[in-house]
Amino acid sequence: MTEYALFFESGGPVFGEGYIASVRIHGRALATCDEEDGEFELSGVNPGSLLGFGRTVNEAYQDFVESLRCTLIDCASDAANFEDFRREVEDFFVTNDPEAETKWEAARDRARRGELPNDLKLRLERSDPDLGVDIRQVRAPSLAANAPAQALAPSAIAA
Repeated sequence: MTEYALFFESGGPVFGEGYIASVRIHGRALATCDEEDGEFELSGVNPGSLLGFGRTVNEAYQDFVESLRCTLIDCASDAANFEDFRREVEDFFVTNDPEAETKWEAARDRARRGELPNDLKLRLERSDPDLGVDIRQVRAPSLAANAPAQALAPSAIAA
């Protein structure tokens, strides 16, 4: 199995009871390619507990992002108000998968040493970008607040 340390950015509007939130997540994921069947699995590192599967890394990423979207909707369903939603999403983001994090760091180190081919055709990120979650309440919704379309691929390979 080949493992890739990925950075991703995702998010968009989330509708809760009595509020609209704009959420952007800058996180890390571990992509694993099974050489036997060529299938990809994306495991969330920050946030943890997310998974995506597909025949290509982009397909697995789309599944991963859908898992994230469903988790954000679940947070909105559980929250009584915007502040509760913010706390739930922030708590979710800081949960990580220690095993995936260890594998992610090893994959990043292999990429930095040039031992990992960039056959995914992603930009190599030589420094770790800031990770985090940005959650804002939308006070006056307008067409100008529409977020760009979801990225269809992870943003970079950590190297």
